[in-house]
Amino acid sequence: MGMNVNYPGLRTLYDKYKAEGFQTIAFPCNQFGGQAPGTDEEERAWAIRKFGFEFDVYDKVLVNGPSAHPLYRFLKAQQPLAAPGAAQPGRPQGDVAWNYEKFLVDRSGQAVKRFKSALDPLSFEADDTAAATS
Repeated sequence: MGMNVNYPGLRTLYDKYKAEGFQTIAFPCNQFGGQAPGTDEEERAWAIRKFGFEFDVYDKVLVNGPSAHPLYRFLKAQQPLAAPGAAQPGRPQGDVAWNYEKFLVDRSGQAVKRFKSALDPLSFEADDTAAATS
């Protein structure tokens, strides 16, 4: 089943809060068990077809290592851990541990929270979406 169980919750949040300026964006990454092996177009089409995404699905990126995308270097610098003890053994502290790790960015462009992959997006809805849209 994988962590793509996050998609319905992300879609729900987007649909509920988009009128208030809430945005959801996705960056496929193949660094975790080869779970995004397709081309950029194939990965985007899969997300749209399977979950009816209306939000932006960008090209695949690297999220860890020396070639990590600048956005992920920025996000990880601002929010180094998804939760206490969330660093994966054998990985540098701050690395994204698995696909579907989520960052909440406020209107001023600051990463204000980071959530583990397994956390259902709807579980942080109330307080955290308010922080992003105000």
